[in-house]
Amino acid sequence: MKSIKQAIKNRLRPFYKTLFRARAKNKILKKENADLKYQLNYLEHHFDIGDMKPAMGVLREFQLAEVDFARNILDILEPYNLELYLEGGALLGAKRHRGFIPWDDDIDIAMARSDYNKLLQILKTDAHFVWIDSSQKSGYYSEYYDKLIRANPHKNIVVRTPHCMHVFNGTCLRDASNLEFFPNDFLKEEVTEAQYLATRDKFINFMRKKHSWQEIFTYYETKWQESGLYSLEPTSRIVPGLGNWDLIMYDFHGFRRYDDVYPLTTIEFEGRKFPCPNKALAILEREYGKNWRDYPKDIGIPHTLLDKNTYFSMIGEPLIDYKDV
Repeated sequence: MKSIKQAIKNRLRPFYKTLFRARAKNKILKKENADLKYQLNYLEHHFDIGDMKPAMGVLREFQLAEVDFARNILDILEPYNLELYLEGGALLGAKRHRGFIPWDDDIDIAMARSDYNKLLQILKTDAHFVWIDSSQKSGYYSEYYDKLIRANPHKNIVVRTPHCMHVFNGTCLRDASNLEFFPNDFLKEEVTEAQYLATRDKFINFMRKKHSWQEIFTYYETKWQESGLYSLEPTSRIVPGLGNWDLIMYDFHGFRRYDDVYPLTTIEFEGRKFPCPNKALAILEREYGKNWRDYPKDIGIPHTLLDKNTYFSMIGEPLIDYKDV
């Protein structure tokens, strides 16, 4: 009997060692997590996130190139008298950091539907740009962008997607600057919030299913008219438009007012002047809440880096490292 018990102990010993090591490691990880939470809580109470130093190294070089590229594209478009303005993380960065959020890596520009329609035609015809027919897009996003950029080195290539319109310039996805344009829509005065939200849910449900980009573009053009929600003429309320990432990916935060956006003003962004909504603070409070100046949950996570590095890993290229050097 004793020999049987000993044999069982001998068999179970590796299991107990593994279990003990796992428990010990879990205890260490819990301690590290608690320490990190304490440190973040300390920073939140003693250090204004707006005073955080800018990015360094590779990311900072990329950010500054992005600013030059964005300012150049806006200068090209200036004669067309489009009313364009900073949006999303770019607007948040401008107000909180006077430039990029330290870990961000792109610039968002928004406009009303009428200007967006004009922009589509400009980007198709102006000699400064190379319009790509993306309606037949296939493959992984990053792979698709990379192939187009490599085929058109150092040109301003335009790629319309279901969530925004990109303008890229570089030799490949790794080094390409990227400016993103988003449409916003005026909502007709007689449309109720309940009517809008019901139709919005239908749009979101459609986008959650698999469709070709051509089917999505056709859906946008058809439903914009059929829904009866929208106006090309200014009204008192503004919402994320069809073809705007915010419409699909984020919760509804209420309508923007006309005078939240217009007349446009300017704001400093990395030492350069960029167009800005009239009441940027009102927009940030609506989109991000009253605590928009606080530390976010995704602090330190670059916006597009994960997708890029997933692609580079797939094709066997070195990953981008945005750590300070």
